[in-house]
Amino acid sequence: MKGKLPLIFLAFSASFIIMVLLSFFSIRRYSTFTEHSDKVTHSNLVIRMLYKTEVYLKDIDRWERGFLLTGDTSYLRTYGSTIDSLNRSLDILSRLVIDDPLQTKNIIFLRKNINSRLQFSANSIRSAANTPKIEPGTNYHDGRKYMLASNGIISLMHDIEDKSYAERYKKQQIYEELTGNTLISLLFIFCFITLILFLLLMKLLRSGMVFQEELQGKLLDLKRSHDELQDIAYAISHDLQEPIRKIQVFANMLAVRGVSVGNEKTVNTLDRINNSASKMQVLIANLVSLTNLSQTNENRSKCDLNEILADVQKDLSGEINRKKALIFTQKLPTVDAYENQMRILFQAIIDNSLKFSRHGIPPKIYVRYDIAKGSKLKDINASQATQQFKRISITDNGIGFDNQHIDNIFRIFRRLHGDQSQYEGKGIGLAICQRIMANHEGYIIGEGEPDEGATFELYFPHLPG
Repeated sequence: MKGKLPLIFLAFSASFIIMVLLSFFSIRRYSTFTEHSDKVTHSNLVIRMLYKTEVYLKDIDRWERGFLLTGDTSYLRTYGSTIDSLNRSLDILSRLVIDDPLQTKNIIFLRKNINSRLQFSANSIRSAANTPKIEPGTNYHDGRKYMLASNGIISLMHDIEDKSYAERYKKQQIYEELTGNTLISLLFIFCFITLILFLLLMKLLRSGMVFQEELQGKLLDLKRSHDELQDIAYAISHDLQEPIRKIQVFANMLAVRGVSVGNEKTVNTLDRINNSASKMQVLIANLVSLTNLSQTNENRSKCDLNEILADVQKDLSGEINRKKALIFTQKLPTVDAYENQMRILFQAIIDNSLKFSRHGIPPKIYVRYDIAKGSKLKDINASQATQQFKRISITDNGIGFDNQHIDNIFRIFRRLHGDQSQYEGKGIGLAICQRIMANHEGYIIGEGEPDEGATFELYFPHLPG
């Protein structure tokens, strides 16, 4: 499942990029379609205003001719308002074609001709009002010439705008179809990608469910194995110690008899049996201590590690004084922990530094504290690499060890210096330390250098605030 996470991330990233690109493409298509639609609307508006202008010119001619022929002033009632409407339509046309140099030039000519037409029309009406005639006079016929010229310009503008409208409408239709097809394609691609991702996720979920079921089975097997180990530990701590004690008793009895008869060889053999039995008792006691750490009736409390370290130094004061050891300590934090286990933890590590000191060199032990990220824990648990911890470092100047053996130092009954080493210890102290740190959701790691010393770092979970 974890190995497929990059695949899921890649699939989602690819689909997101594709969707973004398609969306931008669709927006551009839609923008182009909207642009051409606006141009078509603009052409329609120009054409409509040209028609209105043409109608106003015809109305003005009709009102003028009717008045000149009949002398009836009712023809002049809407004459002035029509002129106002004509001027407004010319103003609107000027604004509409302001971006078109050719049409702007035509508007200028059109306005000039219309102004001349209106001037002759006004003169014709004034003349008719003063000296009524049966037929329109010279002013009317001259004004008609300008009206025909104006109609010619309007017709020319119609032709230009009709051609522009046809081109724009064609492009609008093309992009309307393209935009529709693009949106349909986008919807299809989106549905396709969503379906693929859905099927992929369903497959991963099914795999996860199978993995979860397998994990539950393995956890049950692990629990059974753990219970069996607890039973074995109980048997070791209770059932095996009595036979060993009897071996020691009978060996001592035989040794006494051997002394009485002067059989020195037999006495030596029995002493060796007795010593081996004593070592076995110590090993069993250490093993019981380790297994007992997984079950405790003690409650956690706020533990001041400064006080615990001070008590440990008092307990080890005899060995500290004998080896003339120096312990340098920074101020340590308070942690939520099992107090008794903290004592065992610090005593085991300090005792290790005292045991594995170099001959003739007084041990120096440095206990430091800081807040640090778990970057050194990435090989143990990658998820802890960015978490913050309360880190306590315990460094000594002892015999150290080669880091290639780092995997063995926390394993039970593993001794880096061999069973016949001059250094005391049964190879269980650091295994106990690791168990204690696990009980506190923490970690312990070690680093060493032969004949230079060793450093053990304790990582306690740190919750800010």
